[in-house]
Amino acid sequence: MELHWLVAIDFMVLGSFLFLATFLRSKITFLQKYLIPNNIVAGFILFIIGTLGISFFEIPADRYGRYIYHLFVITFIAMSLRKTEGGNSKSTYATGLLMAINSGIQVVAGLSVAYIFMLTIAPDLFATFGYYILLGFSQGPGQAYSIGQSWELIGFDNASNIGLTFAALGYIWAITVGLLLIRVLKKKLGIRDKAKAELNDEASKNGVIKKIEDQPCAGELTTDNSAIDGFTFQIALVLFVYLITFISLKGVEYLLPVIIPDEKIALQLISLLWGLHFIFASLFAIVTRKIMQRLGWGNVINNGLMTRISGSSLDFMVTAAIAAISISVLLDYILIITVMSVVGGLLTMWFVVKEVRKSKLDSPLERILALFGTLTGTLSTGLTLTRVVDPDFRTNAAQDVVLGAGVSVPFILPFMASMVVPIIGFDKGLFNQYYLINLAALTVYTILLFWYWRYYSKKYIL
Repeated sequence: MELHWLVAIDFMVLGSFLFLATFLRSKITFLQKYLIPNNIVAGFILFIIGTLGISFFEIPADRYGRYIYHLFVITFIAMSLRKTEGGNSKSTYATGLLMAINSGIQVVAGLSVAYIFMLTIAPDLFATFGYYILLGFSQGPGQAYSIGQSWELIGFDNASNIGLTFAALGYIWAITVGLLLIRVLKKKLGIRDKAKAELNDEASKNGVIKKIEDQPCAGELTTDNSAIDGFTFQIALVLFVYLITFISLKGVEYLLPVIIPDEKIALQLISLLWGLHFIFASLFAIVTRKIMQRLGWGNVINNGLMTRISGSSLDFMVTAAIAAISISVLLDYILIITVMSVVGGLLTMWFVVKEVRKSKLDSPLERILALFGTLTGTLSTGLTLTRVVDPDFRTNAAQDVVLGAGVSVPFILPFMASMVVPIIGFDKGLFNQYYLINLAALTVYTILLFWYWRYYSKKYIL
């Protein structure tokens, strides 16, 4: 089948299952009671049908991976282009610090679990397997897929599919535990009445707003339709930022091999660069918004329409990410994947709930959901969970987690850059020494970040 039809049919399938999930949510009490988002329902139905061997719905994981990769960055760009309204730079910085520390916890936990398996029942485990909690959970399917592909080039079979499997499991953690957190924390955080009002209205349960008078405005048009459709302009702006990101990263990719003579290290850094493309795209989006505001074009960007773009992207992305779970890969690594996922998920839940409550940041429920969803299932599920209790992103939680991702980049880079250390150690025949020194250094670095967070949060509260 021709490529253009493959892509078109893939999105027909994804869209059709989102439509089906919306219908099921409006009819099935279980889905309404537990407020399960339609994109999660669509993803699992498509995963089950694909697993049964119905070829038309069995889209290869590598194709899903490409869609996830691009939809992820579109979500980031659209959220970053939104104009901030009453934002708080301190809360954004605090959010970024929390994300960075939890990334450190995930890396240390993943490397520790993987090393135990290497010493016991899985001596042939690839050197970087322990990084999958970080890649699949807090960094996302796009990065897990792209970095996994680079590992395949140096001998790690199915690395990209394992990355997608971890990412899909992260989504499961994010949604199942996230929905539980909504019901438990709304009481403990003293916002029971507010949560009740948000969670128990008919539209929130059914997922469909049938009465015309109750249907909210999706956004205002900021261009004249005789020139260009207002929604088209918002999409064009998002794609313009993506193009700038692509051209810039291509330029850096061209220069890196010239600067770094070691081919393996250069390849790892290039993969890391493309894996972090969403961060660079977010920064370019912020710069673009600032320039437009300086030129008097700030009001042409509409928050409502940008929210619709990010929301649509994450709906398709979450559906694709869950449907991309590879049963064969999961079965091959079932024990270590299970152990790493459980350890990573529990540690993330404990850390986020404990530190957000201790920090006394505003909108604690929204922040816990945004952070937990982002640090287990990436930004898409963080926004999905936040949208359950804050449908229009009225609190700063969603904005802070998007901008906080940019704040966290300098703190997270050492974790990402350290991925080359076990590979270098393996090549030199000094794997154990390099691995353990790397693990010790990352542990110390994570502890230092945590001390800095405690100092900053105490200062912030005062």
